[in-house]
Amino acid sequence: SFMLLLACSALSPPISRRSALGSLALPSTLALPSAATLSPAAASAAVAGEREVETTVDVSLGRGPPTRVTRRRYTGAGDPSWNYARRDLTPAVFRDWPSDFPYTGADDFKRLDEAVDTEFYKLPKLVYHIDEGAVAALTHFYDESIPDGSDVLDICSSWVSHFPRDFPLRMRSIVGTGISDLELQCNDQLSGHVQADLNVAPRLPFPDRSFDVVTCCVSFDYLTRPLDVMREVRRVLRPGGSVLLSQSNRCFFTKAVGVWTRDMSDAAHLRVLGTYIHFAG
Repeated sequence: SFMLLLACSALSPPISRRSALGSLALPSTLALPSAATLSPAAASAAVAGEREVETTVDVSLGRGPPTRVTRRRYTGAGDPSWNYARRDLTPAVFRDWPSDFPYTGADDFKRLDEAVDTEFYKLPKLVYHIDEGAVAALTHFYDESIPDGSDVLDICSSWVSHFPRDFPLRMRSIVGTGISDLELQCNDQLSGHVQADLNVAPRLPFPDRSFDVVTCCVSFDYLTRPLDVMREVRRVLRPGGSVLLSQSNRCFFTKAVGVWTRDMSDAAHLRVLGTYIHFAG
């Protein structure tokens, strides 16, 4: 069955423009839509403690010795007083499906900037694209939703994945794919990574049924062939596996596709993501 969750950022301080997150989760064997409404969650032991840590990784630039990169990162613990409310949005998203995939217009997957994406990401973007409240909400959601011992694939990944800091010890594996190899090398939560530009070749370089969970954070709005990518997600998931999508209401506007930018409301974005999932088969 489907499960649709909205994971909001900490309610105190107030939600900022970059804090609202929509998350969709579904097992790989689909049935009729259903949903669960979850109560606000207190911080678990796995994501309690320091709000930031400093990490150092060695990055290969292809020539010469590795370069040492030190960055401060949010842990996702957030403020102990924050809570993370959720409400059921399934009726607004999983309803009244057309008989055919609706996004077939000439501009549906065009972008204002059609330059090669690898040029846009040529310089690593070692910055946060969502604020600390949204990071904490997503980290808590992952902590509650991803079972220990899972094989996890984080697609469209970057230098941070927002998993709880102890996930590398709790998971069997955490593999990342993303457009920037340098950013992936900076991600200290990954056990392995493969550089992949899914707009050039929307295929995940893994065998069928390789993963228990696939995550994608604030990136589906940039995919020009999202239905193909979602079908790939379904292919690499094991029976009973889940895909967890999260989105904020900010983006690199010139790189987001038309179906995303023509209506920037959260409800419209969740509907787009739900449509991709529904028509992935």
